[in-house]
Amino acid sequence: MLAKILLSVVAALVTYSFISSIAKKLRHAATAKVLGCDPAPVEPRADPFALINLVKTMWAHGNNQLLEYLQGTFENTSSHANRTVYTYETEFLGDKVLFTCDPKNIQAMLATQFKDFELGQIRTGSFNPLLGHGIFSADGKQWERSHALLRPQYSRDQVSDLDLEERHVQNMLQALPIESKKEKYVFLDSLASETDDPVEIRNQLLSILVAGRDTTAACLSFMFLMLAQHPDVFSKLRKTIIEDFGTFDSPKDISFSRLKACSYLQWCINETLRLYPSVPWNSRRSAKDTSLPTGGGKDGLSPIFVPKGVETVYIVQIMQTHPEIWGPDANTFRPERWQNQRHGFEYLPFNGGPR
Repeated sequence: MLAKILLSVVAALVTYSFISSIAKKLRHAATAKVLGCDPAPVEPRADPFALINLVKTMWAHGNNQLLEYLQGTFENTSSHANRTVYTYETEFLGDKVLFTCDPKNIQAMLATQFKDFELGQIRTGSFNPLLGHGIFSADGKQWERSHALLRPQYSRDQVSDLDLEERHVQNMLQALPIESKKEKYVFLDSLASETDDPVEIRNQLLSILVAGRDTTAACLSFMFLMLAQHPDVFSKLRKTIIEDFGTFDSPKDISFSRLKACSYLQWCINETLRLYPSVPWNSRRSAKDTSLPTGGGKDGLSPIFVPKGVETVYIVQIMQTHPEIWGPDANTFRPERWQNQRHGFEYLPFNGGPR
């Protein structure tokens, strides 16, 4: 008797799951039709559940070859689709995942359709033990609060206040105290005036530290590498620096505005960040049924339907080195490419949009 009951329960659950799955697919198909969407290309797979692709992805990640592997998946999918693919669909353990390097789709997620996408519970849950509910590990109202608290730290006056950093640099190098001429903005004091919660203060400070320290260190490290590998660029940059800012023994005034006006220095920094962005890949999870503006259909020009809860991974480094976006020398370090050029979301070393 008990066995019959258990069998009936299992059969009912299977039937319910099957019917729910069919209903969900029909609902998604109807929504996609209303939004004018066509399917995205699907990454080729060797088995019905894409387990081999998952194993390859995990192996590449474990061997620090994830970006190279993902580059290959775009090329492989493009070959099967008989066109250049910037966005494709794949599956991990039954979950649909989108990968994109399309500037228009990335702009939609980060800016024009910002409210349709969020970090998601996996991302926030992973970051919370370190950063709490800081700006890099929160969605919704919590993110809005963190954004408001940290906004003064990124004002133009604060970013351009090189004297504040110079004092500490000189203390470290020469142990010579430098008296401040006027009262400085201190972020910790400003933060403490907004909240007396020590945990929140810690979370916000850690967010600033993570955002400012590693990104700057990575940019400088890769730039020194590029200059070492391109002595002609190094010689030209050194000459420019000496002309604009003087030598170590006879320095000229170094200010934020003069640094910004030093074109060749800016070109070298931009080119370094193009080839080696501080955040080479990132992701967003759809907060509701929505769409991405391009990549669907045979010609790749139709919108793509993105159901609620689907993860979309965007690969900035692949986008910023794509030959059809940056030309045949896209993988070459050439600062001169920035002369008289201003770029949109195809150049995204530090993300974009409200975040």
